[in-house]
Amino acid sequence: MSSDASRSLSDVRQTIEPLPDFLRNPTFLPRITQHDGRAVEDALAATLFDSGVRLKAAVIDASYAASEPPLLKRLRDEQLPRLIEPHTLRFTTGRFLEIGALNTLPYAPKTPIQVESFNKAGARDLAQGVLRFAQTHRCDHYLTAALPYHDQNFQDWASFNDWLLEESCSANGSSEIDRRPLIAQVAPGRTALLNPKIVVNRLLDYPIAAAYVQPLNLNPLKDGPEKLKLYVEFLQAISSEGIPVIAARVGAFGLVLQALGIMAFDSGLGQAEASNLAQLNRIPTEKEKARREEGKAGGPDKRIYLEQLKTTLKGNHAAAILNQRGLRSRFVCNHSCCQYRGFEDLALRRRQHFLCAREAEVAAIRDCTTPGLRRDLVREQLRDAQESARLVRRALIELGAEAPRFEHLDRWISLLAQEHLLPAFAN
Repeated sequence: MSSDASRSLSDVRQTIEPLPDFLRNPTFLPRITQHDGRAVEDALAATLFDSGVRLKAAVIDASYAASEPPLLKRLRDEQLPRLIEPHTLRFTTGRFLEIGALNTLPYAPKTPIQVESFNKAGARDLAQGVLRFAQTHRCDHYLTAALPYHDQNFQDWASFNDWLLEESCSANGSSEIDRRPLIAQVAPGRTALLNPKIVVNRLLDYPIAAAYVQPLNLNPLKDGPEKLKLYVEFLQAISSEGIPVIAARVGAFGLVLQALGIMAFDSGLGQAEASNLAQLNRIPTEKEKARREEGKAGGPDKRIYLEQLKTTLKGNHAAAILNQRGLRSRFVCNHSCCQYRGFEDLALRRRQHFLCAREAEVAAIRDCTTPGLRRDLVREQLRDAQESARLVRRALIELGAEAPRFEHLDRWISLLAQEHLLPAFAN
């Protein structure tokens, strides 16, 4: 099918079924896991002083959805658009077989998906299983099964993704599976990022509502400007063809993406967001296994998001900042999570705080009436964050404390300044 014909079909489809608000306007989709459910419930709850957070959409972790938590019913009752992230990217190594939350999913394969053994029958079972699972949990949008676009054997992995998307489209609206808008999951490696048209031309051949893009390896806080530019250009190559994009696991970098014309993004609550499939699929060492069996594995540091720094900090860094009277006044939170409380127990409500702060940031971008105003707003916020970061580093260094680094703010501002990355309608 030609690109012109695909776009025409897309235009007709959008006329009959207009894009939902969360794909047309700046939107943050919290990615809800078993660790985040309570925080989301607390943030949604209305109080005497506040009406609570009003989400526009959400991404639900498949292992969390499988447990049928009460939160899902509430989200359904509020008619909130919901996607289920199916974790099929994890099925290409044996690691998922050691994780009960993954290997017990009803569509999980019995053995890892490999180039030598995957076939169209396996693609059909996986694609239909993912849609059936989403239907069981009454999602109003389907996030399709997908596999990584690995650099090695790239053509094979590209073909596998074609099979999965074709089978998803065929099953959607069949006798067993209700018709719902399909959102294609895309997991590009470096080869795909360097050649976005390879992926884009494939997507244009299918009746999809949007693309959910999760790179195999991306860290917006640490990656250099060239890699971030490649990523932005990949997203824009998809969106320029009329396919809305949801950028996955990007944290505060999602605000920069919205200034560059990518409307929707997701992240977990209060995490230093990054995508690293190889790390997720890494087999733990015997030493690590022993420590976990002994209950000594430890958990992640209680990271806290400071809106004025546009950064999620390690707990010890955040505590050092908030313990200094000369600094803490710069980081007062006026959202419902913190407005009538002090800083002392912020770590305990860090996820609720993150959700309230991120929703407020995106709401401010949504209120800007033109793309140019959105860009100016985010650039000004990043420059203010730079100034706050300089004060933080100076104060902590003078006290002899470890000071976090904020070079990512410089890179993000530099990215916003690159005229060729701005949407054609931005000015």
